[in-house]
Amino acid sequence: MLPFPTLTQGITRMLLALTLLGCTQLMAEERPLVLDPITVVASKRPVPLSEVAGQISVITAGDIRTSMSGTLDDVLRYEPGVDVTTDGSRFGSESITLRGIGGNRVAIEVDGVPVRNGFAIGSYANAGRTMVETDRIKRLEILYGPASTLYGSDALGGVLAFTTWNPADLVGRTNGNRYASLNGTTDSADQSFALSGQAALLQGPHGLLFSVTARDGHELDSAAVDDEALDPQDWSTRDYALRYTYTSNYGDQFRIGVDHFERQTRTDVQSLLGYGRFARTTLLLGDDMDKRQQFLADYSFGRSWLDSGVVRAFLVNNQTHQNTIEERAPPPAPTRATRDFDLDTRQWGLEFTGLSERSWGSTDHAISTGIELLVTDLEQLRDGFEENLITGEISDMLLGETLPTRDFPNSTTRELGVFLQDEISLGTGRWTLTPALRFEHYELDPQPDPIYAGAFPDAELVSLSEQGLTPRLALRYALNDNWSVYGQYAEGFRAPPVEDVNIGFELPRLRFRAIPNPDLDSETSQGYELGLRYFSAGNSLSLTWFDTRFEDLIESRARIGIDPASGFLEFQSRNIDQARIRGVDLRFEQGLEALNDALDGWVFSLAAMWSRGDNESNGQPLNTISPPQAVTRLSWESANSAFSATFSTIFTARQDRVDSTDGERFETPSSIVLDLTTLWQFHPSVSLSAGIFNLTDQTYWRWQDVGRLDPTDPMIPLLAMPGRSVRISLSFATGSL
Repeated sequence: MLPFPTLTQGITRMLLALTLLGCTQLMAEERPLVLDPITVVASKRPVPLSEVAGQISVITAGDIRTSMSGTLDDVLRYEPGVDVTTDGSRFGSESITLRGIGGNRVAIEVDGVPVRNGFAIGSYANAGRTMVETDRIKRLEILYGPASTLYGSDALGGVLAFTTWNPADLVGRTNGNRYASLNGTTDSADQSFALSGQAALLQGPHGLLFSVTARDGHELDSAAVDDEALDPQDWSTRDYALRYTYTSNYGDQFRIGVDHFERQTRTDVQSLLGYGRFARTTLLLGDDMDKRQQFLADYSFGRSWLDSGVVRAFLVNNQTHQNTIEERAPPPAPTRATRDFDLDTRQWGLEFTGLSERSWGSTDHAISTGIELLVTDLEQLRDGFEENLITGEISDMLLGETLPTRDFPNSTTRELGVFLQDEISLGTGRWTLTPALRFEHYELDPQPDPIYAGAFPDAELVSLSEQGLTPRLALRYALNDNWSVYGQYAEGFRAPPVEDVNIGFELPRLRFRAIPNPDLDSETSQGYELGLRYFSAGNSLSLTWFDTRFEDLIESRARIGIDPASGFLEFQSRNIDQARIRGVDLRFEQGLEALNDALDGWVFSLAAMWSRGDNESNGQPLNTISPPQAVTRLSWESANSAFSATFSTIFTARQDRVDSTDGERFETPSSIVLDLTTLWQFHPSVSLSAGIFNLTDQTYWRWQDVGRLDPTDPMIPLLAMPGRSVRISLSFATGSL
């Protein structure tokens, strides 16, 4: 945490000074009209958000800029119902939860390319889902609720769809054919510094864009402990992206994209020493690496027989390598164990989406149809050895387990989906009926090798071939030009994943094992949603009620008891027969100039969500449900957009619905967190942003981070969110290189 009051008082005075300065700038100029946000994720074609039957959030590059969001955590900070999950101090953010459904049940895609699924097992292996750098995000769309009809098996709980910049997007900000930008940001919460740059060029039909982002930082602050009690960490990320576009005279566009991302993290995990299974551990060091290489090629076109279409091909290679060094004190002797975890995920896919508009009789039709193929190859390996520090003897056996080993066999999955959706405008156009249907075919093909066969010679590997039909039916009625109501029914489908069907994991010294479950059923969901929406320039309201029922929801590696034959504690993935999540979501935004002309430029917004989840098989709450949350924001922007400031309040209720049948869990207290951010465009090419986050130095936790831990877990204090922190960013952008 920062030395107070000196630095924080100085930054606070600077922010107040900037606010007063901005208030004097050109208040009388005409303010740009606020337009209805455009969303693509709802029907895979551009549609005004006010015309969509379903709850969707759209976060633009402008929103990311004004909130000073440097990570995905920051981008989603003010979105109730969306949670980022962190696993300990070592592995960081690993997954996204929407309305209490997370893990790999939320489809995440970048420019139409799916992000790999995460996998974690034991204390030394955790491969998360690598995202995109925030400076490259043009728009993020969040679709809540079952979305398998358009997005397939992984969209049981919703979709996060990122769209990144193309050359024309950035050059379009200038009066010429070139664009360049440079941004530097420092953040006291993790003592990090980030430097990013983009350069774009249009030359006739050709477009070229290059982006690079470099970040370096340390352990994340915690409001619950002093800096000396944190687990020391050094990390760095490097992200490179190249885009080439060719646009024909007819408006068709061919695009090629090449991306490379890597993250290196070194952590000295001191907080767990002497606790639980680490009771005799005296040293625990982690050295973790993630890499992603992606190639994308797509062609967007329009024809007389098809208003628009996209053909896309992609190849993605993800590599995770995690090395752990652990030293343990006697008895029987001091030892050093070296562990390595590797997960390679290779994905390639093909996609065609066609969009056409037709009129038949008194009805207008906007038809979306497509076919998608995704093939994923998975290889996972754990290796290591143990050294006796007195004798120097080396053993390939750790905790009774002989290494190397695989926790599941090398496997290939194939997913083929075909969908059709028709948005039918009836009569005068006030009624819109949208039926949609998807057929999904999923295959799992395990490919055992000598390593897996040697570790589990008696394993009966399971191959899967699953099919599912996921319908959607939505109805929207426009009460007038501003008000509309809608209702929809949508289903979700998710086939059992590789690691649940054929898992094999055994630690004889600790006497526990994870066993496969060949009888797992596919997960399904049935979601109902009713909504009321209002939109006018500068003002909006949406009220959504949702109720989703899940059947055969898979609980990964659930504790099933002691095996009487071996005495081992066994874990096995299992289906939860019935689960239900329901709730209410409210979003409101009001330009205050409607109340008084003197408040021109001021905007108040509110976002709130309450949800309740139950395991209807045992009558217990679902522990994936976060407590109710409400976010208010009061923003001001000068008439010439040269200055803006936002004051945000995040209220989170106490977590009081917990399933403790497997043991007591830490229950997060209520919290109120205050943020202040400002942006000053003091030159057409240069801007300065500054923000203070958690102004009151509140100690608080996110339920998704700690909900699985018991109240005595030593990791809990470290997982508290950062205390008061300061972020400063200086940006330069010009229309000529």
